[in-house]
Amino acid sequence: MRHWANTMTLTALLALTPLALAVAQVTPSDVRDLIGARGSSGESELAARGYANVGGQTGDDRKWTYWWNERRGVCLSVATVNGRYDSIITTPAPDCRRPAPGRPVTLPGPVGGPVASGRTEDIRFDRGASSASRRGALHGYETMTYLLDVRAGQTIRVSLQSSNRSGYFNVTAPRADQALFNGSTSGDRYRGRAAVSGRYKIEVYLMRNAARRGETMRYTVDVGVDR
Repeated sequence: MRHWANTMTLTALLALTPLALAVAQVTPSDVRDLIGARGSSGESELAARGYANVGGQTGDDRKWTYWWNERRGVCLSVATVNGRYDSIITTPAPDCRRPAPGRPVTLPGPVGGPVASGRTEDIRFDRGASSASRRGALHGYETMTYLLDVRAGQTIRVSLQSSNRSGYFNVTAPRADQALFNGSTSGDRYRGRAAVSGRYKIEVYLMRNAARRGETMRYTVDVGVDR
């Protein structure tokens, strides 16, 4: 009896630790009313309430998207089934490509600025060329960021070939906090006209599910600018 009581006491204490509170999955009160909403209207509401879409993934019968609230430091996992929000729960910050409190790590995706320990390389075309290819390999939470100088009005072309289905790339405009193209939700090809002049970031990374498992990806990224 005493052993059972001690075990229950220990369990209760562990449940109250900051770690347990940090990973508790609940539906925040400010988004509870969105459960059951259509995906398109739900996205507009989440954005209006201060959340930014930072990626997602698709399963057999549902789609998950991840939403980050910068002001509150909250990451949401939203499951969509048959076009409607089936669940909205809090999830650890790394799922939104943010470091957990007190644990700086290399996170995929250019959310909130450059990744602390990701590698960076400038892309410069050979004389007379308007495109270039780069090859590499990434493991776990490693990232590779390519920097490309582009003038306003020019068209940027990027495509990715990856050995891992969870390998993606994002494109971010100069001085922007959010990607203008997110490969995890938009695919492996991008073509768009530059709205401003400056240095654009093309970041290659593994999605968090594969990164957590320590998977590896070999990739080829093709980058071009129509002058």
